[in-house]
Amino acid sequence: MDVEFFTRFLAAMFAIMNPLVVMPIFLSMTEDYDNAYRRRIAFQAATTILAASIVVALAGQPILDFFGISINAFRIAGGILLFQIALTMISGVRHESHAGTDREKRMQEEIDNPAVYPLAIPMSVGPGTITTLILFSQQAAVNGAYIELYAVIFIMAALMCVGLLIVPFVNHVVSYTARTVSIRIMGIILAAMATEMIITGIRNAGIFTSVAS
Repeated sequence: MDVEFFTRFLAAMFAIMNPLVVMPIFLSMTEDYDNAYRRRIAFQAATTILAASIVVALAGQPILDFFGISINAFRIAGGILLFQIALTMISGVRHESHAGTDREKRMQEEIDNPAVYPLAIPMSVGPGTITTLILFSQQAAVNGAYIELYAVIFIMAALMCVGLLIVPFVNHVVSYTARTVSIRIMGIILAAMATEMIITGIRNAGIFTSVAS
């Protein structure tokens, strides 16, 4: 088992998906419904997250190949996107690519079943998550770490499901300050990982070498 790959991928996915961010949104969108309805929405959202993540992990590299995009170019672009998202997490404002625009937020208030949209997509499986999945799926292909790759995907879907199921309890136990601090810590971790992606992409692409020569 590739422990390093598993740990890094799990940390990246947890930082970008961060159940503590989705949980209060889930609570506010289902406040007028009973616990049975909330459980159904939680399972539907987790199933959608699992399916979407697997599809991205499987189809990500072929899509890049189809458009002729190198993994290093995608690593640099993805790292920049993740760094922007990380900065908004640190500042306490969610990036529009995951939180949605003002118009999308107004539409969310009218949705009866928020499991697929917006809880699963784009709040959980948004551009940042998609970028992370494609980059680590490419690494898994090189290292043969497919078991670790899909294990993390299953773990994250399970964590999201558990998080949504226990959100009423957590909302009373965990303070707003604790949730805010955790989001900022995840933002710092994500920023560091994004920086590493950009540096690795530049190094592997040989940009500095080409300039020097």
